[in-house]
Amino acid sequence: MVTVLYRQRHGFDVRIYIKDHPPAHAHVWKGDKELRINLITFEVTRNRGYNTREIRQIRALIAENQDLLLDVWKELQKTGENQ
Repeated sequence: MVTVLYRQRHGFDVRIYIKDHPPAHAHVWKGDKELRINLITFEVTRNRGYNTREIRQIRALIAENQDLLLDVWKELQKTGENQ
C-alpha cells in the first residue's frame, strides 16, 4: 500500500495498493472510515462511514488529482512483475 495523498483537504488519506485488482481505484481513509472509489468514473464501490457531503469532497479531491492517481495506479500494478 502506498499513501499517495496524505492528510489532504478535510484530512483524507488517499491510498493505492500494490498489485490490486482492477478497475483502477483508490482507498480513502479518515480515522476508521474507508471508501473505495473508481479513478476513472468516480463511482463509489465501498463506503464505510462517510456521509454524502464527505463523498462529494472525496470525489472533488480525486477529480483534481486524477492524472497523478492513475499514473501511480499503473506503476504500482507493474511492481514486482519481473521479480
